[in-house]
Amino acid sequence: MTRLLRRRLAGDDRARDDRGMGLVMVIAVAAIMATLLIAGTAVALNSQQHGARTADWDAARAAAYAGVEEYRSRVTSDSTYWRYGNPAAPFTVLSGSAATVTMPPTENPALGLGPGGTWAEVQGSEGVARFRYEVDTSTYLRNGLIRVRSTGLVGQHTRSVVASITQEGFIKFLYWTDYEVSSLTVAQATCRNNNWDNTLNRLKYFYEGRNETQCPPIQFASRDIIDGPLYSNDHLRICGAQFNDVVFTMTTMNPKFVTPAGCGAPRFAVAGSPQTPDARVDLPPTNAEMKRETRYDLPIDVPNPGCLYTGPTSIRFTADGYMQVRSPWTKFTQVAGTGATSGRNDASRCGTPGTAPGQLGSPDGARVPVIEGSLAFVQDVPSSTTDVNYTAQTAANKQALCGASNESMNGIGYPVANEVAAIGTYGCTVGDVFVSGVLNGHTTVAAEKNVWVVDNLTYAEGDAILGLVGQSSVTVWHPVRAGNANLLPNHDRTIRAAILSVTGTFTVQNYEHGVPIGTLYVYGSIAQKYRGPVGTGYADGTQVSGYDKAYHYDARFQTISPPKFLKTTITTFLASQFAEVPAAFDADGNAR
Repeated sequence: MTRLLRRRLAGDDRARDDRGMGLVMVIAVAAIMATLLIAGTAVALNSQQHGARTADWDAARAAAYAGVEEYRSRVTSDSTYWRYGNPAAPFTVLSGSAATVTMPPTENPALGLGPGGTWAEVQGSEGVARFRYEVDTSTYLRNGLIRVRSTGLVGQHTRSVVASITQEGFIKFLYWTDYEVSSLTVAQATCRNNNWDNTLNRLKYFYEGRNETQCPPIQFASRDIIDGPLYSNDHLRICGAQFNDVVFTMTTMNPKFVTPAGCGAPRFAVAGSPQTPDARVDLPPTNAEMKRETRYDLPIDVPNPGCLYTGPTSIRFTADGYMQVRSPWTKFTQVAGTGATSGRNDASRCGTPGTAPGQLGSPDGARVPVIEGSLAFVQDVPSSTTDVNYTAQTAANKQALCGASNESMNGIGYPVANEVAAIGTYGCTVGDVFVSGVLNGHTTVAAEKNVWVVDNLTYAEGDAILGLVGQSSVTVWHPVRAGNANLLPNHDRTIRAAILSVTGTFTVQNYEHGVPIGTLYVYGSIAQKYRGPVGTGYADGTQVSGYDKAYHYDARFQTISPPKFLKTTITTFLASQFAEVPAAFDADGNAR
């Protein structure tokens, strides 16, 4: 009995031991579950925090892009806004722009600096996303380029991007044309009288009902190679030409081009061409605003005045960074006042008027440096007696300054010996400029009348950039002798420039006369009111006279432009070439 009791007691002990082990297991499992719950909670919280950090990180970059867009909208609304920035901003200081920018008259919170400085809010973010930007305008006057470093801030995260800001313009295209007819055609009564829109006071486009028989269009020939983007406000006529980039046209007709009978199909490298552009591009009526860039009394609007020349002027660039300028009618090379009532001569920059050796009116002209970052504008001899460059256009003055009183000579060598040219071809008192040579620098040449390219016009090195802007025309000089035979030896012609004819055309003189000359190579861009012929030929591509075309785009014109180059009627700035860079500021506003 005692042994039985002991066995029961022993059994009870074992039972109690089993129950203890179960309790331990329950506690252990509970502990593990708690640990897992805590770990899971921590992971969830960490994931939420990580997600929040990732969202803030991404949003900071978006805020930086918003800053670029906000600056772009400001400079589009006010094209002079490029002058404004914080001169103490690190990016501005390092770029050398501190001396060329000032704080704007109206506060811009995006120009803040330091921990106590302001940030601009991203519209619609309720203050969660903010940005600052710094500007680099060090090369704007030379090539039209603005660089912006924009920093976005969201939460404790900042990110920075750098973008290029450039003006939209004709030089975005290798070939820009308003009308696909020549200016000579439009001048004829049959075309003009029957195809003029009297309400808009302009020629009708083909898709508006212009008669093709009365206003024959100029076509792209089978041997034409357009090696860059092309734009036309008119309907295109194409005889088998090759287009190596995108083609735009504002036509409302389908198909968007005409292929004449007997012609091969055009060759388009970009699928979908021709296509309709996002926005229409139009010419201003005049290049007169460029003349304003020679005024010395507008230090804010014209901080780097160019040179004003009067009457027929020749400019020959030399590879050492100089130019030889001859301009017999010029009296003052920079002016002041709305009517040019005052003037001065900056001899070292523009040359000295007069006929002594080395002066502008001498046979060899004046040797001066390229007008870096600005322009040379050639004007007609003024008719206003209050203009400082006025000279009475008497027969005696014309005889003395041009060599003839009847507009048959222009005083700087044209027409040349044995050349047959109608009286008035080279006007004695008009604002024509005759350009040639090898440019080493960054400049623009503009004329109140015509720009004549009298020989090859090239660059000394890859950084050079040239603009040519003629109010009436930009013409490749091609003189003829008696019987309309070529006066000069046949040779190719090369032009490197951004070319713009405001109311006329880019063309070849006497393109329809003589025998084929060679190939006209243009490296740059061409914009013109009317299509300008450069030669004649048969539908099969056989050249009869003038030049073959070989036009190649200068891709730099997507981001830069020649100094003071004429803009479209509506000034639009574009942002491009975005690149993310290390954040410029910490979240507390301190510069890194």
